[in-house]
Amino acid sequence: MRRLSLCLPALLLAGCATVHPRAQTRPSAVGSPAGDASVSSYVLQVRELSRGARPRTSDSLVAETWSQDLAAAISRQAAVRTPASEVGLAQAYVRAGILDQAYEHFATAARLAPNEGAAWDGLARIWRDWGFAHMGLGDAYRAAWAAPRSAAAHNTLGTILQVLGRGPDARVQFEQALMYDAGAAYAHNNLCYSWLLEAGAESAAIACSRALAIEPGLVPARNNLALTRAIEGDLAGAVEIFREAGGDAAAQYNLGIVYLSLRRYSAASAAFDRAAILQPSLVMARIRARETRRQTQ
Repeated sequence: MRRLSLCLPALLLAGCATVHPRAQTRPSAVGSPAGDASVSSYVLQVRELSRGARPRTSDSLVAETWSQDLAAAISRQAAVRTPASEVGLAQAYVRAGILDQAYEHFATAARLAPNEGAAWDGLARIWRDWGFAHMGLGDAYRAAWAAPRSAAAHNTLGTILQVLGRGPDARVQFEQALMYDAGAAYAHNNLCYSWLLEAGAESAAIACSRALAIEPGLVPARNNLALTRAIEGDLAGAVEIFREAGGDAAAQYNLGIVYLSLRRYSAASAAFDRAAILQPSLVMARIRARETRRQTQ
């Protein structure tokens, strides 16, 4: 079977997305590495140089009116300003989807306590989620240095290395995360996805199956497991797993995406048509069907 093109154009329900846990409240920390110059100076210089790359998000004042979680975090930080309260407030901003404010408070925590792993981890994730993974690589390494036994920190570093095309290095970090937390379903799924990118279907299937044994409702792991079946040529098996993850319409849509990756355009457009019939509100299925037919003309 022709090798699938991964990540596929767009699996329904984020089948190709790497997942990560919410930042931990306070990971363990160690002292500053030998030979490290002023971390505070480093933070200030990098932030100043990179300020223009940071997109602005929604207004935090508006968010406070509907997010009790954010309002409570702001009150705690105002009462006692510590690295932990800065991290807690930053995490509340992340949950509210206000990443620019989250960034500022993670950066403040890192300046106040350079060995605060959760602060560096938060900064790394924000850069990655903004689409500037290369800007977060240093922060991710610092998070793993500051909290060497944090599964979350190693997982974040792995996701950034994966985005940068360094699959073998990413898998080392995912394995490291699992060494510290064998029950981290997100790390098993990320390991599965990393193997998928190299058509390592057998290793991918093992990792995804482990993720699902821990968290049966983890949809990205189920979709990734379906892709392992597709890589092995078992399209019927892939469809069944897609169906379990998202229903009949999602299964047909995702099958269409798989056919697209194989350049089987007629089969792809037929699958997209079936998805649109099963779920008329699935506009993207109709769009994909039209686009795919153009490629057969």
